[in-house]
Amino acid sequence: MEQSNRREFLRARVSMSAKCQILEGEDVELVKQGLGVTLFRGGDTPDPIEAFMGTMPSGTQNEILYQCFKALNNKLDFLIEQLSFPDVQKASNFKEIVEISGSGIKFLSLDPIPEGSFLKIELIMPSTVQFRVELIAEVLRMEKREDRNAYLVAARILDIEETARDAIIEAVFRKQRKVIRKQKELQKKQRENQGE
Repeated sequence: MEQSNRREFLRARVSMSAKCQILEGEDVELVKQGLGVTLFRGGDTPDPIEAFMGTMPSGTQNEILYQCFKALNNKLDFLIEQLSFPDVQKASNFKEIVEISGSGIKFLSLDPIPEGSFLKIELIMPSTVQFRVELIAEVLRMEKREDRNAYLVAARILDIEETARDAIIEAVFRKQRKVIRKQKELQKKQRENQGE
């Protein structure tokens, strides 16, 4: 069956913080079995915010309160982990993310990463409620970028929680709105300058 080149999700050029780990051994086997989500932090731990909000009546004010609590909880979890376990993270050849969508990611790596490698990636997205996004991706291609002294790696997202995918899509839309707004401002200034 021929696969079309149509994208399922919009993508945006970005620059954001992240950690990347090349998976090996048993972790690779879990991904191949479709169980990559089991590698995410606290995937089976009940969320205390969800439990608390489940006891409250539904309504707009409570939904806003939930979003605030959720964002605060995610940020506190991140800070506690960074302060408690600063040296636990494996060294990564990851440099920076340059493009992202709900289905894929492109990033720069200081070292080559072979096609077919499986990666666990954690993104920091401060402008979303999710804040930290975990995903499992498979490297589709890699090319040497002489101008950046790095390798450009394109990977397809295999495993991700839907709330995390929603956070990525939200960030992409926000970025696109910002670009469109800037383009309109620039066009307006150009028209004004031409009219003088």
